[in-house]
Amino acid sequence: MSRADSLRPDFSLWHLIAVELRRQRQMRRISGAALAVILDCDRSTVARYESGDVQLPTGRARVLDHEWGLQGLFENLVKHAKNARDLDWWETFKEYERRANLIKTYEPSLIPGLLQREAYARAIFTSSRRTDVDDAVTERLARQEILTRQYPCKLMAILDAAAVLRSFGDVDVMRDQLGHLLEVSEWPNVYLRVTSDKLIGYGGVGGGFTVMQTPTGDLGFATVGSTGHISLDPIDIQEQAIRYDEIGMSSLSIEASRAFIAKTLDSLS
Repeated sequence: MSRADSLRPDFSLWHLIAVELRRQRQMRRISGAALAVILDCDRSTVARYESGDVQLPTGRARVLDHEWGLQGLFENLVKHAKNARDLDWWETFKEYERRANLIKTYEPSLIPGLLQREAYARAIFTSSRRTDVDDAVTERLARQEILTRQYPCKLMAILDAAAVLRSFGDVDVMRDQLGHLLEVSEWPNVYLRVTSDKLIGYGGVGGGFTVMQTPTGDLGFATVGSTGHISLDPIDIQEQAIRYDEIGMSSLSIEASRAFIAKTLDSLS
């Protein structure tokens, strides 16, 4: 099954846009290459629009509406999609995560899910009163396979110092978790840093976010309350990448971050 055939327009407005774009093109018997000329892009970009790997920009939506006499159909769909929360955002997130070859993430409150130990993850889900704790823990641990597969994903993670200091579960749980952080920080594909241990403000501070790079397209993710917002818009993704760099400029080095984690581990009694 191709990416385009797996789209779910009943759950995602972006999927609906991708499906409708392909339908409108085929109905007019226009090739992908011909549409690329209309949109002033290359054929591969058209294919990524139709597969849902890249979001159709407003400007190109407007071009389509004018060229095909659609009276603002695509421009309005894109506008509403940008303001909506996809019902399947979590499934989309996991799909990109599975395909990612590079992930940059900033976490202000918790150890990132890809680096959590079982007991720590269980303590988090229990404290948040999840009714499906066992399933949630199993899913979280399964996602970590991307770091140990044959061609592992590269992970660059910045943790707020508070995320390292904040305890979930008992002392044994935190010892296990912090010990794991020290272990994975030595893996060749994991780059782990902590923000200033002085607990002072820094540029880019705010909610957690993630930028993923995959062979077929990139994704940006930001937490919004108890849910999340994903974006395939290159401008949004670039803004998050810049924010990651801003936070990194105010963070400890990799070596100093390891020392801070080790010091926190030693302080547990």
